[in-house]
Amino acid sequence: MNTIHILGSEGFIGRAIQREAGLQAIHCWSHIHSEPQHYFDLLDSSSWKEVLKHKPSHVILLSWPGLPNYRETFHLTRNMPACVELIEKLIELGMKRLVVAGTCYEYGLQNGALKPNQMTDPVNSYAIAKDSLRRVVTNLCQSANVTWSWLRIFYPYGVGQNPKSFLPALNRAIDEGWPSFPMSSGRQLRDYVQVAEVARQLLLLSLHPKAYGIYNGGSGHPRSLREIAEARILELGGNIKLDLGFYPERYDEPSAFWADMSLMNILT
Repeated sequence: MNTIHILGSEGFIGRAIQREAGLQAIHCWSHIHSEPQHYFDLLDSSSWKEVLKHKPSHVILLSWPGLPNYRETFHLTRNMPACVELIEKLIELGMKRLVVAGTCYEYGLQNGALKPNQMTDPVNSYAIAKDSLRRVVTNLCQSANVTWSWLRIFYPYGVGQNPKSFLPALNRAIDEGWPSFPMSSGRQLRDYVQVAEVARQLLLLSLHPKAYGIYNGGSGHPRSLREIAEARILELGGNIKLDLGFYPERYDEPSAFWADMSLMNILT
């Protein structure tokens, strides 16, 4: 059994992978770990030595510091170049399969059911950096005969999510008895997907013999933010009112988009 090396294992999605891995052998790497055999910091190349000593054959690259500051230029000037350098070293040492976490923001302001093979048009620095990295990964891996997959992740939610994210913030407001919850118009259609499902998708891409190229990491089922919020209030038995329109809608997100999951469904 090949060991999957998870780079960035202690974030929201990395911990979900650990929970979903079952009997699959994994090796966890993160800047949170203090032990040398698990310590890894994307932005400190001296910390890569232990990872590289293992000459990993299978890698899931999750690490991407600085989120959720999507508009900052460091995504392009710092994170993306570090990823390229790391991937080059992993390829030199014989990596056979690479899976990288991308983002639905690579699609830019396109609406509807988005397919992995359609053109990308990112508008914020984070998405531009990810889309640029994907292009580099494609060239590097094809040249070296490395099997690669890229998962454009939509809106994961669940255990371990950032407490400032939409659903955890709503949960807290309900728990604390707020009379109302400020949010946007709620009209936007989004693809919210359980983080456990995203973890399973990443593991599948790491192991399936026919997995190759770009995939969407979503549910394929769009719901309005208002619908999502109302369902959560009903689930938790709250009496909180939604203060719709309190926040403006984001300039870097389309009004209605979700994942076309046809390609992923072929693998499952």
